[in-house]
Amino acid sequence: MISKYIIRALYKKYSKPPRNFSELNIDEFVSICGNSYGITVDDVSMTFGQMSEDNPFRTILLRNIYGIEKFEYHMALVSSSYILFFSRESCDVTVHFKPESTSWLKRFCWWVKFRLLHLN
Repeated sequence: MISKYIIRALYKKYSKPPRNFSELNIDEFVSICGNSYGITVDDVSMTFGQMSEDNPFRTILLRNIYGIEKFEYHMALVSSSYILFFSRESCDVTVHFKPESTSWLKRFCWWVKFRLLHLN
């Protein structure tokens, strides 16, 4: 099971893009998930043939992939704003979107608005 701590660690580990594409281990990802998901890779992008045409994750630019992580039952494809978890047992994809971080100034403004609205 992938916990929120693992997801947070993946975003932290892959916070920057790799220096070159050979660091991504795309060959290992394709060898493990290639047959199940119909993966084709060219110089610029990776396409998943098993996904529907209107799926926004059907074609992913390689420059948007920050890392690939192998788990016992899943393969994770990490980007700056989302993680795609590919099941190694069945043809199932789960997406996790990175939540927006709020600054302390924004939280303070919300707190002041809340307090001012509830004083009346």
